Amino acid sequence: MRIFIHGVDTYLGKVLVSELRKVDGGFHRVFGTVSQGVEGAPKVVKRIVHRDDPKKAKKMIETLQSCKVIVIDLFSCTLEDLHFAIKALKVDPTQSPPKPTGELEGEVTFVLISSAGVWANTEASQPDGFLKESDWQRRQPIPGSMYEQWKEMEDLVMSCFNREGSTVKALVVAGGALYGEGEDCFSGLFKDAWCGDMKHLILGTGQNRIPTVHSRDLARLVRHVMDNANIVAADTPYFLAVDQPPVGEGEKALPSTQAEIVQGIVDEICDPFQVPSVEEWPEPDTEDPVELSALTPLQATLAMNIRMEPSAHMLDPEFASVSDPPGWHCKEGLLKNIRKIADEFCKERKLRAMRVLLGGPPASGKSTLATHISLHFRVPHHELADSGFESMVEVLSTRVCRYRGYVLDARSMGFAEVERLFRFDIEVPREEGEEPPPADEENGEELQGKQYTRQLHEDICPAFVVVTQAPRGLCEGRYMQSHGKDKADEFRHKMDHYLEANLTDGVHSLSDFFQDVAKSSVMNLPVAGKDDEDLFESTRIYMEREGRPFNYLPTEAEVASEILAKREALRKAENEAAAAGADLEGKGAVQQSETRRQAERMAIISKHLKEHQQLRDTPVREYLMEYMIPSLTEGLIEVCKVMPDNPTDYLAKYLEEYAAASEV
Repeated sequence: MRIFIHGVDTYLGKVLVSELRKVDGGFHRVFGTVSQGVEGAPKVVKRIVHRDDPKKAKKMIETLQSCKVIVIDLFSCTLEDLHFAIKALKVDPTQSPPKPTGELEGEVTFVLISSAGVWANTEASQPDGFLKESDWQRRQPIPGSMYEQWKEMEDLVMSCFNREGSTVKALVVAGGALYGEGEDCFSGLFKDAWCGDMKHLILGTGQNRIPTVHSRDLARLVRHVMDNANIVAADTPYFLAVDQPPVGEGEKALPSTQAEIVQGIVDEICDPFQVPSVEEWPEPDTEDPVELSALTPLQATLAMNIRMEPSAHMLDPEFASVSDPPGWHCKEGLLKNIRKIADEFCKERKLRAMRVLLGGPPASGKSTLATHISLHFRVPHHELADSGFESMVEVLSTRVCRYRGYVLDARSMGFAEVERLFRFDIEVPREEGEEPPPADEENGEELQGKQYTRQLHEDICPAFVVVTQAPRGLCEGRYMQSHGKDKADEFRHKMDHYLEANLTDGVHSLSDFFQDVAKSSVMNLPVAGKDDEDLFESTRIYMEREGRPFNYLPTEAEVASEILAKREALRKAENEAAAAGADLEGKGAVQQSETRRQAERMAIISKHLKEHQQLRDTPVREYLMEYMIPSLTEGLIEVCKVMPDNPTDYLAKYLEEYAAASEV
């Protein structure tokens, strides 16, 4: 069957394509229009049509007339769009009453998707205050709202097609406030919560009730009514799509309140805070009188206060039986499925939790690197204490860390510490038919203890692991400089602990845990000879190797511009310093230069002797980690960046140049 969907690239259009296309044994053929551009349309759409010029308009009319189902949603449709579609189906909507202009070759189902906002000012006829779809002729929108025109467009479609002798069956499906699949109406609430911006507000007491429905459940009702040949449009042309939040037995499902929705989104995604109430919405930052007087779609939705019963078709046990999976997608509403909805928002908006762990020897630059990562990716920065693993598990399990991520300075942790932090005990279930162990006759407890296995805590386990690598002498110098020369013993204690936990033969290291147990990649980051900016850029490239997350971050162009500006400022400062140095004249300057050169020569000799002795005393593993792995890692990173035709020769040449540069 051929299906036409208006605006296949829109929020709701993409969901409609996904839900309406599948059929037992194959797929329906989908055609449609786009609102923004063909690049945003699902690839499965067979043809995108336009009415930009007479030739394209003629092709669009032919496409409309060839389809058995036409779906148009008022969220992305103008009155002109609707008139064009009606005229293509051989009815003149400008006449009063509308007049047929010809006959179609076959029967067509025309589905118009609308909103519960069209009912926002409707008084309930039932004592319990609920509105039913059978009340559709009494529906009334808020005066002055955009839904007044929506109601006129609904009436126009039904008057054009639902008449005697018409081969077009016109149906209207009105949904509650849409949520899910990346959000549309509630996107601002989810975005502010994800970013940690506490801009949320509740209007008045917040006790007004807002009917809602997942966009997939709305699309599934559209699918249900378009496939149901028993529906007579003249009798039942209107259908309501709202979800069913859980209630007590025998009670009707009440829509969630405004306060419950706003506070529920906040509590799930960001650090909980009590959302404040206001008597009226803040004025927008504009001087346009029209915009000043109009409510935003979100504000109009949050101001609704109606109770609606879902269509009887949605309560049918066979509802959406052909969908995958069958049945409702979120029958119990937004709040009951808030974790699922938040995950959908992150997936569709390309938001990734950037969970990062930094390991390495003391004073190797972990804290500075962690600060750069935290600021750039807007994630919290945590440091692991020598004890308190349980409290750190709680910290990493917070909502902010779950959705945005974190950067954890693991200090000198080894395999045992990260294993305690990122794994937990889980009871091994008994096999089917296995008898439970005998119980103690006195207290009834099992004589044999339960069996447990260790399981990875995937919700908090880091997705990126960076291990800094630096010579002992470099780390010691940095430590003395930042902590004082009297802290030599303290440094040696920390360094020995790190070496014992990570660079001792026969002992599993922090890197081993993530590579072998967590099955994660580990980046070894050489520190020597690099500044903070270089270290961060190498780490950023590693973290974005599978694509840059959206995460409301600066664009690649903005990042590149910032880096160039920093380098230009650094170059300018170096030039000024060089110019100032060139002004030094006289014997004092020459004498100082000679003294400095002599001191540098003595330092080189002393360093050479010390390194030579250190090499003789260094275990093989530590030797490789200090002198081989850093240069080899840098070479492999360079190969990945350049991707030469002969990577082996390129790597060999790089290592030769690296060795030559290191000797200078």
